[in-house]
Amino acid sequence: MLAWRLGTGFDLLAYSYLAAVAVPLAIVDLAEQRLPSKVVLPSYLVLGGVFATETALNSSYADLLRALAGMVVLAAAYLVLALALGGLGAGDVKLAGLLGLALAWLSWGAVLTGTFVGWLLAAVARVVLRLVWRVERHAPMPLGPYLALGALVTVAVGPPG
Repeated sequence: MLAWRLGTGFDLLAYSYLAAVAVPLAIVDLAEQRLPSKVVLPSYLVLGGVFATETALNSSYADLLRALAGMVVLAAAYLVLALALGGLGAGDVKLAGLLGLALAWLSWGAVLTGTFVGWLLAAVARVVLRLVWRVERHAPMPLGPYLALGALVTVAVGPPG
């Protein structure tokens, strides 16, 4: 689906990597409610390296600057949420920066859409789990799988860049 949406350009490598790394991140977050820095932090280098290479090959400097800005903006927004409201961990903040980098490479609309879809998926999952009494009202819930899925859905079928 990513190749259909993105074509066979160099950035397909970045999004394929993101899709591949999202799976173990989601599994660990669901099982242990943490997002390991050993997976998230190197992913910044991989995506950043691919986008920097794409920039050098195609002179897409505006895309790279937007991606870097998206990374900072989304990580900062999640950090503010984590500090103000609690409930978000450092792993969620780090993952948000990574997803901001990936989504902003496409467009600011992709950042908004991917973030909204991720939170919407988390809310729907929470409501369903609460309705069937599988979780307590204040029980913690891993957010990473929903954020990653929202981003990947946006990349695959979201608004054009």
